[in-house]
Parts: sequence; C-alpha cells; structure tokens
Amino acid sequence: MPSHVSNTLDTLPCKIVGMSNADYRAADGFSRSYLHAVATQGGDAQRWMDLGHPLVPPSGSLQLGTLFDTLIEGIIGGRSVDDMICVPPTSVLAKDGSRRGKAYDEWASNASGVVCSQDTEFKLRSMVDSMMSCPPARRLVEDTSETQVSVFFNCGRHRVKVRPDGCTPLIWWDLKTTSSRWDSIHRSVVDYGYAEQEWLYVEGAKAIGYDHHRMPFVFVQTMPPHGTRVFYIPEETVRSAGTRMLNTMELASLRISSNCYEDVDEITEMTFPRWAIKTEDPLEVL
Repeated sequence: MPSHVSNTLDTLPCKIVGMSNADYRAADGFSRSYLHAVATQGGDAQRWMDLGHPLVPPSGSLQLGTLFDTLIEGIIGGRSVDDMICVPPTSVLAKDGSRRGKAYDEWASNASGVVCSQDTEFKLRSMVDSMMSCPPARRLVEDTSETQVSVFFNCGRHRVKVRPDGCTPLIWWDLKTTSSRWDSIHRSVVDYGYAEQEWLYVEGAKAIGYDHHRMPFVFVQTMPPHGTRVFYIPEETVRSAGTRMLNTMELASLRISSNCYEDVDEITEMTFPRWAIKTEDPLEVL
C-alpha cells in the first residue's frame, strides 16, 4: 500500500477515492464479509481468515459479478458498453478455442476494458440493458457522484472499513448479481449478510457526514430473463443485524487478543431439526 495512504488511514474517519481493491483488502479493519463469516461460521472461519486464507475461493459467478460491476462503474463514469467490452477474435485463440498462447497474450496485453467470451458478452449486455431499463436502478446510476470510495472509521471500539458500489449526494447504494428468483431473493439476503452490510455501510456513511438513510440494493439476475429489481431491506431486520454486528466485533476482537479461536471444549450433542426426527411405534412381539 502506498505510504501516503497508510498515513491517511492513521486518522479516522477517513475517505479515500480511487483506492484499488487490493489495497482496500490489505488495509486494517473489520469488513462486512469478514464479520458476517465470523457471525455465521464461528471461530474456525475466523482463524482461517486471520491466517490470510480466503474463505470463499474464486468462482465463475464471482468473476461474472466483478465484470458486471466494472461495466456499471464505467457507465457511471460516462463510458459506453461498446467501449468497454473486449471479445478476443478467433484468430488469437488456441486451437481448442481457449484463451491462451502467445497470440492471445499479445492481444490481451493491448486490450483495455472487460475481456470476455462471446457467450459472456451476450449475458453481460443483457444484464446491463435490464438494469438501465429499470427506472429506480437507472435513477441511482444517474444520481451517482462517486464510485471506488473506501471509508475507514471506528464503530464502537473497533476499526471498520466499507466500500459502497455507488454514492449519491444523499445516499449510498449497492449492486448485487443473483441467480435467485424474486420470490426467493430473501434467502440470498440472509445467506450473504446484506442486512448486516446495510447497517455497517450506513454507519460508515454517517461517519463522513451523511444523514441516516436506507440503503437500496440493485439486484440483477445472472440467468434469463436477466431481470432487475431494487429492494429495501426491512428496517427491523437491519436493526437486528446491527446488534449482531456489534456483538460479533466484540467476540472477534476477543479471539484475536487471546489467540483462542475454539468455540467448544467438550463433546456436544448433535441437534436435529424436528422434520428429521422419525419415530416409530415398537413392533408387537407375539
């Protein structure tokens, strides 16, 4: 991390625009994804992450989401999709169609933007068209004044970092790609800790001068029909998530300071859900 950035981070709260994802990840502070993992998976997950290992390895869906984020960020900055998408011509691909070899490497070194296959290009264009055709999502894009904003602040006694996808003069918002149908999107909100994210991010926004606000989430489907919806998470759910985050920070800090990550020190009895418990009447012995 550049030294001037490190020096800036000594004074909290601080806001840095244009900080790379790599520098943000390397900077000190509890992130939402870290706290959510600790809250849901306990000391084993925290120890693994504290050793420097990623809890979730890169996947195709994560890579697609990253490419889509890059496109939307570029659109906010005034660029067009045509300017940003780069599909390698067949002439630079290997015989099996893969993106490897000297010809491809030379082409890729001169490519600027989102490099992807034709199939991925179609999917990304469909997702962009869907999002920009959704009135509330389009308004958020048009109202956005800043991207690549990293904020570091104290939450209670703990150093925390947040990085919203979009900042308007009045609110922050976040972009999510999803493979869920709309009638089950709440499961993704729970599984990935989006209520926790809203609470933590709004606290970060308030730390640099924003008023308290609800944070909208723009969801874009990665599978047909590539629909877009903008949702608020219920306020009571967010408040409960905030309490959970504060408790998790305390527990995570205690584990770090004591270097004790074990959640149990004895044999425990396994818990079964009610539906999995089957009872049968004993057979009558003649």
